[in-house]
Parts: sequence; C-alpha cells; structure tokens
Amino acid sequence: MPRVLGADSERGPPAMSLDKAGARGPAPRAGNGRRAHSEVVVARRYLAHGFLDVAMRIFGRNVSQVTADDWTLLVDRLLERGLIPAAVHVCQTAGVPLPRQELLVLGDRHLRRKDVDGAIHYYELADADNERWADLVDVLTQVPGRELHAVAVAQRYLVPGEARAASLRLAASA
Repeated sequence: MPRVLGADSERGPPAMSLDKAGARGPAPRAGNGRRAHSEVVVARRYLAHGFLDVAMRIFGRNVSQVTADDWTLLVDRLLERGLIPAAVHVCQTAGVPLPRQELLVLGDRHLRRKDVDGAIHYYELADADNERWADLVDVLTQVPGRELHAVAVAQRYLVPGEARAASLRLAASA
C-alpha cells in the first residue's frame, strides 16, 4: 500500500506547517536561505512604504539575513514615530548601537518640560554626560520635595566612585 505524506504520524507534520498563531500562513523552514532572503526583500519594501510592524516582524524572523543598514533604517523610522521602546528592542535584537544622540535630544526635551522622570529614562538609555546629569540635578533642586531624588541622582551620576566611598567613610566616623 503506498504511503501518503503527512498522513503517517511517524513522519511528522506535513511540509507546509502553520506557525504558532495558525492563521498567518506557512512558517519559514530552517535551512531555506532563498526563502529567508525573499522575506527580507519583502520586508524592505514594507519598510519603504511605512509598514514598520510588518517589517520588524519579518526582520525578526530572519535576523541573520538582515543588514545593519536595514536595522538602522528601521530604528530611524521607529524613532520618527516616537516608538522608542520598539527602537530599543530592535537595537538589542540586531546588535546595532542605540541612537544615542536622538535619545539625548529626547531626554533634553523632557528636561525642558520639567519631566525629570522622562529625562532620566532617556539619559540612562543614552549614557548621558555629566553636564546633562548636572542640569537634571539643577531642575530637581528647583522642585520642593525632590531633594532625596536630587541626592540620589547626584550620587549615582556625578560623584566619582572613590569620592563617594570616602564621603561615606567620613560620614560613618562622625
């Protein structure tokens, strides 16, 4: 009796299996480089037309086929739309550097609006310089009730490590 492919439980599922959601069509097969390359070409077109979610999803499925320029363009488009968490996620996934200057500009905007929590968030992501942290402490000291927060920020970002340890020893001996 001839065997029917996919009907035998020993042989596993049919060649065209569905992905986890089951409704998005066939999942890409491992080792199929032509398919992955084709998907990346399609994702580039989606990106060019502004469909960032689709491009991000396809790039994520084919990380090894996507160039650093593709990832950088996607990050730029995400930042243009204000989708900062998605841009950070893409940078982590792709191993491309975070767009430091753009994040610092966002932090500066938050600081000008006196949104210190937003500024701190972006400054931490972008590894801000001492001048920005000093400006943030200045803003914190203009707001009543934020002195502990100002001290914590100053201690973390403005006081060098050895000076911090020395001041703690002096305080403990007093």
